[in-house]
Amino acid sequence: SSGINAEYGDKTLVWFDMDLSTKPYKSLQQHKKAVRGVAFHSRLPLFASVSDDCSAIVTHGMVYADLVKSPLVVPVKVLRAHQATAKYGVLSNVFHPTLPWLFTGGADGDIWLYV
Repeated sequence: SSGINAEYGDKTLVWFDMDLSTKPYKSLQQHKKAVRGVAFHSRLPLFASVSDDCSAIVTHGMVYADLVKSPLVVPVKVLRAHQATAKYGVLSNVFHPTLPWLFTGGADGDIWLYV
């Protein structure tokens, strides 16, 4: 197991690598409003966070077997399609199990598929 866990709250996504330490490895402040969800792809080194700022941010996150080498975290794409409703934006997200497709659900009642 890679030991990677994500915790979110407010505007910050915190990445923990439990194999290395119980302290956060990296804090990502990519969103302008509260982060509502994080999804990890089951096969690809991708994760995505969604927020009340109506965006989904897809990030490449690679952990190497060689623990001396630092993990690589690179934002790939900012996706915007949802409209804010009562101050809420994108509420949930999930990756397709094999393809690099991202589904998002928003407070506006829409579900988007990004391919």
